[in-house]
Amino acid sequence: MLRAACALRAAPRACAGSLHRAPPAVARASCPAGSRGSLLRPAARQLSTAAAEEAGLLARGQFDAGFFQGTALFAGVVLGAMAASDEQRASAINGLLAGFRSLGVSDRISDRQLIEDFLRKNVAAAANVVMASPVFYFLFAGITGESVVVSSLRAITGTMRIVPFMGAFYGLFAVCSPFLVDFFMARGQGYEEATGTAGLAMILSGFVAIEAVVELRGCGVLFSQMTAASFAIFIPALIGRLACGVLLQQQKTGSSEEASLLPASWQEGPTWQAHTYMLFDQLHIGQDFAVTTCGTTVFQYILNAVTFVLLTKGRASSLGDMARFMVGGMGGTLGSGMAQFGKTLFMRTGFGFAWNLASSQPVQMPAFDAALARCPA
Repeated sequence: MLRAACALRAAPRACAGSLHRAPPAVARASCPAGSRGSLLRPAARQLSTAAAEEAGLLARGQFDAGFFQGTALFAGVVLGAMAASDEQRASAINGLLAGFRSLGVSDRISDRQLIEDFLRKNVAAAANVVMASPVFYFLFAGITGESVVVSSLRAITGTMRIVPFMGAFYGLFAVCSPFLVDFFMARGQGYEEATGTAGLAMILSGFVAIEAVVELRGCGVLFSQMTAASFAIFIPALIGRLACGVLLQQQKTGSSEEASLLPASWQEGPTWQAHTYMLFDQLHIGQDFAVTTCGTTVFQYILNAVTFVLLTKGRASSLGDMARFMVGGMGGTLGSGMAQFGKTLFMRTGFGFAWNLASSQPVQMPAFDAALARCPA
């Protein structure tokens, strides 16, 4: 009896955490199977929770198939360009020029203009959009309530998702625009006027649909979430934003000269005026920046409303849902709507600054520069 009582008193101590003091056989005999499993459950729960949190972060960061496809395409283009020899690049450019001529582009447009104003400029414009896009997607996620970590992830995933569509958009712009410019020049327009008319015609054609897909996919909207009714609002607003944004920035790509927002007299004014003028000039904060930012904010607010409703409600969303977001923002009140518009202005300011700064940099593309050097002045 005394030995039995001692055994009963020793068993709880062994199960409570003193298993290292007893031989393994005794420990297994003394502790029920359920007690041994309970010791492993906290560690298993921690591993399960960590895995769930990681999976949730990847999902909120939108690491989907579109991201991996865009990343693979981006890496392939960069590696292909780096691997190509100078002779291969020159051959590709000469082949494009020969293709333009064989398909009917007349000598009203010179080889130099074809290379500089269509091929080189659109390649640079596509690169500028990719460089500035992380700012756009980071700010969009931020103003719709996401954390800094999730917004940072979406800045990357959103940018990579739009790579295929941006490639198609600017690639078709580079290939199709010369034919339209030549068409309008044949009807009496000058080169500059015909270039502007051709750009507008391209935007108003099916290219606006490509840009719509770029916008929605970059923000994480799935094709299955898009509706015909949403495009009825989205595309007209997008045309307005494109006119103030894409066409302007595309035309100024590689140009470091632009009209200043400040009076020219500030250059010779007091120190604070001269320094302010110099800062604005160095950061390329000029009239093009103001038009890109302010002119696109109203249209962007409409686009954000459609995008957010599609993200949250998918195909169940209605025009009424989108209108209510435009008026009441995320909180459903007029004050919330005004605050949301202010956030959109901040978003466009940040993206417009990054895009305008990228577009204002000198374009250095050795392959195109070498081809231009071979062209008559």
